[in-house]
Amino acid sequence: MAPKYRQLSDRLLEVIYQNIEDGINKLPTEQELCAQYKVSRQTVRLSLSLLEEKGFIEKRQGSGSYITGHFQDRSQNVIAVLVNSENDYFYPSLLSDIQTFLSRHNFIPRIYVTGNDTFTERGILTDLLEAPPRVLLVEGCKSALPNPNLDLYENLKKKGVRFVFLHNQYPSFPDCTCIKDDNIGGSLLLVQELIKSGHTAIGGFFKSDDAQGIERYQGFMEAMRNALLPVPDHRIGWFNTGDLKNLRQQFDTDFLKKLAQNHLKDCTAVICYNNEIAYELAKELKKMSFSVPDDIMIASFDNTYLATYHDTAFLTIAHSLHEPGYPAAEAILNELKGIHTPSLELAWQVKGL
Repeated sequence: MAPKYRQLSDRLLEVIYQNIEDGINKLPTEQELCAQYKVSRQTVRLSLSLLEEKGFIEKRQGSGSYITGHFQDRSQNVIAVLVNSENDYFYPSLLSDIQTFLSRHNFIPRIYVTGNDTFTERGILTDLLEAPPRVLLVEGCKSALPNPNLDLYENLKKKGVRFVFLHNQYPSFPDCTCIKDDNIGGSLLLVQELIKSGHTAIGGFFKSDDAQGIERYQGFMEAMRNALLPVPDHRIGWFNTGDLKNLRQQFDTDFLKKLAQNHLKDCTAVICYNNEIAYELAKELKKMSFSVPDDIMIASFDNTYLATYHDTAFLTIAHSLHEPGYPAAEAILNELKGIHTPSLELAWQVKGL
């Protein structure tokens, strides 16, 4: 027969798993465990030490024993991360932050790339149904449009999978945690900075099939309206995932040339969906003999390395260091422990030219 402390640790492990289901993140005190299981304090301490050694709990001096979220089956400690890209734009640093944070807590993220394509997304979700992860981080595909894969998300939910959304959220899952940009507030900041610089004829280029693009357009229009500045429709240009794919894979900038020709004729400044578009637009404008920022000032979201690359500097806004990667990873960790994290909108800060 196993020693008493091992028997107790096995029973406490069952309690830990049930607590995760019930959203309880802490074990009873040593005194409470002694009374509940009618064992000595020494037996309780040996049991807790064994659970800590195996990574199921962490002890905090003066506070007690807290559940880490780890399962005995190591395959249950792998997290599925569903994102639009892995190697483009800001994704390498984003995924590195998520991996770094989770690995500190001995969880392993497994990355799945959709390419912002709902057909690819469906294939990934179908595979995940065969071996459902405990938590799925989701960056939605074409999140401004109806999603054809909600049935698979519902099936995953029925199998006990918890969702954390990144950048956007499918409306069918309003109670799930979402870590996203304050898109409306970001547009307001950019408009305010451009107005301070003397600009009133401001255009905008936004992404039409992702929720971030719609929200950034909304924020832009509200900020301009509040400043009593008109925005004729011809100053607004739209692009989509297909345009971005052609840009990244084939270096095709024709859509940006057309946007500049059709929408910036009477603008002295333009707000772009992100740094990637702003950077490529700056190059197109220079081909058209415009001086940036003298003839037209460019402002955009994200503050990546592209914002100061060579001679294409433009106004940009940024999050704090390691956002949104660390907050998203922390929300995942909490879900693994059975704790729900309130949704979060990340504020922006102006970084200037």
